[in-house]
Amino acid sequence: SCQLGSACPPASSCCVLPAALASHDYILKIVPTVYEDKSGKQRYSYQYTVANKEYVAYSHTGRIIPAIWFRYDLSPITVKYTERQQPLYRFITTICAIIGGTFTVAGILDSCIFTASEAWKKIQLGKMH
Repeated sequence: SCQLGSACPPASSCCVLPAALASHDYILKIVPTVYEDKSGKQRYSYQYTVANKEYVAYSHTGRIIPAIWFRYDLSPITVKYTERQQPLYRFITTICAIIGGTFTVAGILDSCIFTASEAWKKIQLGKMH
């Protein structure tokens, strides 16, 4: 496990033997990040993604040109995560919305089933054309 702001190898990185004379392209994208807990304490860190590609590059004469490229992109935008406790009224409103939605869907299903059963009864009695 790594500390915030420390350099860690990507968890999904693995070692595969490269093809002879292959070119390699490594791309690193870095985003500055601020974590703020409930007490207001801020921790500065970075999020990053790593991608790599292996390919064989040919020159205009048909010769293989092996190369290695390291590219990086530093984001000019900082992401801020703020930990907050939601107020009680928001929890109550969410519960009421879930219950109300459940009753609404149940009412629609009940209406559809009732209408279908009434139509089925009329068909059985021969009153529908």
